[in-house]
Amino acid sequence: MRVRSLVDRLALLQQALAVTLILAFAASTVWLAARTMERQESATLASAAAHMAESLDQEWREEGDLGRAAASATEEDSPVSVQFDVIDSAGHLVFSTAAGSGHGRSAHRRSVRRPLPRGGWVVASLSTEPRRRALSALVTALVLTAIPLVLTVTAAGRVLARRALRPLARITVEAEDATRHGALRPLQHPADPTEVDTLAAAFDRLFARLNEALEAERHFTEDAAHELRTPLTVLSGELELALQDPALPPARRDGLNRAWAQTRDLGELVDALLLLRRSESTGRVGIESAAPVNLADVARDLAREVADRFPARVRDVEIVAGDEALVAGDASLLASAVRNLLTNALKFTRPAQPVRVTVSEDGDRCEVVVEDGGSGIPASDRDRVFDPFYRGGEARAGSEGFGLGLPILRRVARAHGGDVTLTTSLLGGARFQMCLPVWRGGA
Repeated sequence: MRVRSLVDRLALLQQALAVTLILAFAASTVWLAARTMERQESATLASAAAHMAESLDQEWREEGDLGRAAASATEEDSPVSVQFDVIDSAGHLVFSTAAGSGHGRSAHRRSVRRPLPRGGWVVASLSTEPRRRALSALVTALVLTAIPLVLTVTAAGRVLARRALRPLARITVEAEDATRHGALRPLQHPADPTEVDTLAAAFDRLFARLNEALEAERHFTEDAAHELRTPLTVLSGELELALQDPALPPARRDGLNRAWAQTRDLGELVDALLLLRRSESTGRVGIESAAPVNLADVARDLAREVADRFPARVRDVEIVAGDEALVAGDASLLASAVRNLLTNALKFTRPAQPVRVTVSEDGDRCEVVVEDGGSGIPASDRDRVFDPFYRGGEARAGSEGFGLGLPILRRVARAHGGDVTLTTSLLGGARFQMCLPVWRGGA
């Protein structure tokens, strides 16, 4: 079921109100017109019957015969639209203007009976068909007038609803902009209505508290990472120096090697935390002002770098890249993003399983695709692998790490106006695709 927007709801309410008012106006107009015509008919018939009764009485006195008197009276003074019937005291019809006037005896007639002083009655009647035709024409005119009026109200109501909700649309755009760019700006505007101003003020207070909490957490993480970096560097250097002692017993050397590996992992965690916070605070990199970065060179350089760390996997890595695939942004952040993709693929594949890195340019987008022939990522984990510190079952069981590589990757991509998607590779494993806008600074 499609949920209607607030603009649609307001426009629909205005349209329903307009239709209700138009129907009420039309119904009252037709009712008043019908009542007015009926009263006019009654007044006309009463006046005509009284006048005819007076004339007929005078003629009857002169002629002595009711039939001849009726003929003489109607010849002298008889309204065209009114039909007269003269009835004697016995109830017999002695004269009628229907035969000669063309009125006929329609079933829909209105009549008034007037008694004669000497006995009998004069019946004045007229057809209600003219009134019916007039009311029908009035209804037709109202319908023809109402249709364009409803259409006009519908169009105008939508325009007015959009204009009335423009402050809410502005708040929505600014809130979405703050979500994308991380810049929390006040939402209040002096021209906003009172209700919208109150809502914007509430959001501003909420954003201010969120911003304070985020800044405090960001500063704490950065300070802690910086404070840990120096002792970890010293500790790693001391362990490396100790491992160079040729007289070191094998059992002691194994323990020092494990300690040095843990120290190195802690150093990588510190670097990852710093990089994660840097990507968060960077927001969206200014594409126009940022320096061009060749993703093809980045992929080739990182392939050589990873080969030093995974020497047994050199033959498994394939780099497919042209001469240039230029994007605008931060070179170190982009290099870290591609490094995370490549090392992640090597960590979750076994020797002899292929890892392919493809860098290409397609229209206004640059793509870096890293796919492997491993076991892939279960569909249930694909939405969560980009969450910080999340590690799937295979990652927890078979490899080292802290679950920060993919979150850093996605945040770096989004900071550069792009994104990362995860699908299944034709090689059999996972396929990560990072898309970024092409650099157009030289255009």
